[in-house]
Amino acid sequence: MDGRGWRTLRADAFGVGCRFWFIQGEIVIGILCEDSDREAAEALIADLEEAYKGQLHVAVVSASSPTPWPDEVSWDDLLIVLYSRPEFPEAGRDFAAEFLRQRRDYSLVLPVSVSRQTRRPPTPVDGIKAIPYDGEARGAKGRIARRVGAMLGLKLRRRDNQILVSYRATDGTGIATQLHDHLTSLGYRAWLDEARDAVDREPMILPGKQVQDEIRQALAASNLLLLVETPAAGESGWIKFEIDTANADLLPVLPICLRPQADHRKGPRFRSLSDLQRWLDIPLPPDGETLSMEHLDAIVDEIETYLSEIFRRKCRVPFIVEREFVSRDFAWRNLDKRLFVYESSKQHSSRVAVKILSHCSFFDQIYIPALKRVLDFIATTRGANYSLYVYDGELMSEPQLREVVKESNISDVETIIILHHQELAALIDSNFTALPT
Repeated sequence: MDGRGWRTLRADAFGVGCRFWFIQGEIVIGILCEDSDREAAEALIADLEEAYKGQLHVAVVSASSPTPWPDEVSWDDLLIVLYSRPEFPEAGRDFAAEFLRQRRDYSLVLPVSVSRQTRRPPTPVDGIKAIPYDGEARGAKGRIARRVGAMLGLKLRRRDNQILVSYRATDGTGIATQLHDHLTSLGYRAWLDEARDAVDREPMILPGKQVQDEIRQALAASNLLLLVETPAAGESGWIKFEIDTANADLLPVLPICLRPQADHRKGPRFRSLSDLQRWLDIPLPPDGETLSMEHLDAIVDEIETYLSEIFRRKCRVPFIVEREFVSRDFAWRNLDKRLFVYESSKQHSSRVAVKILSHCSFFDQIYIPALKRVLDFIATTRGANYSLYVYDGELMSEPQLREVVKESNISDVETIIILHHQELAALIDSNFTALPT
């Protein structure tokens, strides 16, 4: 040990100085475990490195003689506590306690149980529900990889992060409270507005300015709007305002659509969410009952899958777009971090220069509210020769794109080029004349 800490040592040992390319510093994950569980820890490292190639830096920390965490505390440090016995050695307990003391944030700790006989984590992380290290947890697409992506996805937007649970008090309080408590037990920060819906007693009441400001502040501190969409939710002016505000801020929304057994319709009731392509249909429990553990697990799985996908896209899409421009001698800079809008520029001569604005979408394919929000931003930005909406997911054909644009009813959509990141190189090389077909 040369005193540089395991962050540097692992980079030296494995030859992967793994720097997260658009955030200062490294995303560091430590797996705290005893030597008897080292094999499971190494397998977990392989899973995470396969799931997030080049984006995470994972290392084993011995619970018997842990190397101190680097002095600099970073918002994206994450500690996995891998255990098979009820108690850690004193050094391991002290290490975990110091990690929590410096960060005061249980959402940065993930307990993983190797043994079926020992489910409760060791102190001081015994208040967090553990993931069993079973077949569903293993693999690059397993539960642990998804949970890590979800946890880091929540951290990616800003330090103050949470899942905002939106609901209608008249028929959703019990389920919303149950979801809030369940998410909290898993180490997530969940926020439940218990006061807002108490005043929403009439259908489609118009939000007042004070409540609007409170909602905006809550959403600004959130990374996901979890909508408990009960039958009465569609009548709430407050919920509509929350959805509209989230769409304007490119905040992901996950509707949990609860319908009576006799109602066979699928998907969100809110028109503005129909393009989202992601929701979860759950049978509405009888009056006075709450969700089963099976349904709670399904909701958490959907949340983690969604946040993990967003995290990967926030990593991958800007990286691909930047690479295509920089490799062709364009300058690159982040123009708006919140909207994921970047500027590329190139000076062809003393008189001729070109500037391109690129929105790197982290939604699947084309999400119309995001497209509208980016167009609003571009309309206030002068001097760009071209504007791009670069999407991810399945590559869409020209007829599909035309249909999406037609259904969007956006008057100024012609001002932006919509394309998949796979089509970008050909567009740049054609000097922006070969539009996607």
